[in-house]
Amino acid sequence: MHGNIGIVGLGRVGRSILRTNFLQRKQGRFCIKALCDVMPISQVAYLLAHDSSYGSPPYTINIDDDHLIIDGHPIRYIQVDRRQTHKAEEYLSTLKNLSLDLLINATGTAVVEDLRHLITLDICKKVLCSWNISGGDASLVYGVNHQHYDPDKHHIISASTCTGNAFAPIAMILQRHIGIEFARIVTIHPALSDQHILDGYHKHPHLGRTTAASVIPTATNVADSTALVIPELKGKLDSFSYRVPTEIVSLMDITITLSQDSDLEQIQQLFLHYAENELNGILHCDNGCWGHHRVSIDFIGTPYSSIIMMEHLHLTDKRHLGICLMHDNEHGYCCRALDIIGTVLQTMH
Repeated sequence: MHGNIGIVGLGRVGRSILRTNFLQRKQGRFCIKALCDVMPISQVAYLLAHDSSYGSPPYTINIDDDHLIIDGHPIRYIQVDRRQTHKAEEYLSTLKNLSLDLLINATGTAVVEDLRHLITLDICKKVLCSWNISGGDASLVYGVNHQHYDPDKHHIISASTCTGNAFAPIAMILQRHIGIEFARIVTIHPALSDQHILDGYHKHPHLGRTTAASVIPTATNVADSTALVIPELKGKLDSFSYRVPTEIVSLMDITITLSQDSDLEQIQQLFLHYAENELNGILHCDNGCWGHHRVSIDFIGTPYSSIIMMEHLHLTDKRHLGICLMHDNEHGYCCRALDIIGTVLQTMH
């Protein structure tokens, strides 16, 4: 199973999906045929070859006219501003000639009507979005509800969000075996690319403040993302976020009121069981190192959706559970996005 893939939008997530595809398999887990962004191809190559968080990849990156060449594998590059109508037509024509099975939209700005139009025009068979796009057909978190994918009904698909992928496995386990009455999720999230080094304009003014000098409180949709994949939790979740000037790895501080009495050993064994079986490679239980706590930077480049800090797992009065988990919100998320792509392509070939 290889599949023909295109990626539109080469910001942090788009580049990370591309990078991870070639990290998982030397010739690429999937056949990426096209890349589209507003940047010149030389800048895309530069950012892939010299990543400030992950360093240089273990494969070569070169340019040949309108192709990016990764480890000898040529990928058609289309530099385009999709907002310019005359350019958009040329871009769509080029994509159509590549016979794409799936198009990854990692722009975060597309509207569902435009993506459906791509399928109508036979540009691609399916579209995968790297956020919860309004009006999409399904939001899938691998390991939680990916088995609900229906190729006859689901054409515009969301791979949820990085925080949604991190919390949903925890929520699934606890809801399935104990029950959740209410959960409060607080994320400590690294600054994102739309924030500023110095104070400046932002449509959300608090996110326009200098990232290096403050912890910035802001909203997050992890509660909504989780409810999309575990509907029985709708109305039982609340979430909030703090943006901080750290590298890549996010932390979640979660407080859960359980539906029935439990004990800490039972919960520990539940998490360990899933980490070793059904959610192997997705959930990881971390016990520190030589009796010492790890810190967030230790988890850069880890492929897990959720890493439970087992030494910080606490239960009070048999029903009030405290969880601390970490996750690489780029690489971990992109590993799951590729897993979802595998699920979709498996029904095509």
